[in-house]
Amino acid sequence: MKKFSRIIAGGFLAMSLLMTPATAAPMNFDADSAIVQYTQKLQKEPNNAVVYNNRGYAYKLKKEFDKAIADFTRAIELDPNYSDAYNNRGTIFESLDRFDDAYNDYTRAVETNPNNAVAYNNRGLITGKMADYKQKSGQDTSAIYDRSISDLSRAIELNPNYAEAYQNRGAVYSWMPKNELAIKDLTRAIELGINTPQIFVTRGACYRGINKNRALEDFNQALTLDPKYGTAYNNRGTVYFDMKDYKKAIADFEKAVEIGSDLTATFNNLGLCYYQLGDYDAAIDCYNRALSVNQNYQPAIQNMQVAYEAKAGRR
Repeated sequence: MKKFSRIIAGGFLAMSLLMTPATAAPMNFDADSAIVQYTQKLQKEPNNAVVYNNRGYAYKLKKEFDKAIADFTRAIELDPNYSDAYNNRGTIFESLDRFDDAYNDYTRAVETNPNNAVAYNNRGLITGKMADYKQKSGQDTSAIYDRSISDLSRAIELNPNYAEAYQNRGAVYSWMPKNELAIKDLTRAIELGINTPQIFVTRGACYRGINKNRALEDFNQALTLDPKYGTAYNNRGTVYFDMKDYKKAIADFEKAVEIGSDLTATFNNLGLCYYQLGDYDAAIDCYNRALSVNQNYQPAIQNMQVAYEAKAGRR
């Protein structure tokens, strides 16, 4: 029987905003207060590109994206070489899934300032996303991945302690997949202070085929940080499945379903466990539940056929 169990990466990709301090109205952590301060400043200095950039930053934090785009655009109109404003507008375009616009802004950011590590990080990130998407549709993406790695490496060259760039390069390596390189970068990001459940889930996914005990440690750490992280339960379940500890795998997959993880893959994974335990009816029920979420999910369709054949004694 083919084992169509699925492990899901953490999806933690990080992009960065840049804020330039205004001369008379320092930025504070209260976005509403900052907007008031910057608006007052602009009444006196209507052509101050820095203040428009900073107010756009505050609007971004409030998720008022139209206003943020307008402010970053005005900053660029006033200073066409304002690298940080291009970068910041790009992050909003990326949040809105306007990837071409985001890519163009990140490119303009590095053209106007070749030492802008944050913009290189962000362009590398979005290029990696593009490659991952095209790879899933069966396209050759090696050249796109190379561009992504090049940008992220440049960000690290400019700032050797740039934790998010290590994290993002590790994510891209995991997609390629180059798991040993991914583990190295993700470990460095953790050493530099990133301590999120997502990074441990992603590193654990990379460890799955290299060191299952290390994979379990990472998934356990992710669940210590976030006990309701469904992806971590699903992924830990796949490792238990690999280790033929089907009862522990079932417990983890059921917990992932309870939380609301990627239900299609998790139901399929449950079915695989029951199949291995010889409970073909339970396996078929799980595959049906997977197909109730996504009727075209090929692993569940194929696995169900195998389970029916086993139930009929043809396997």
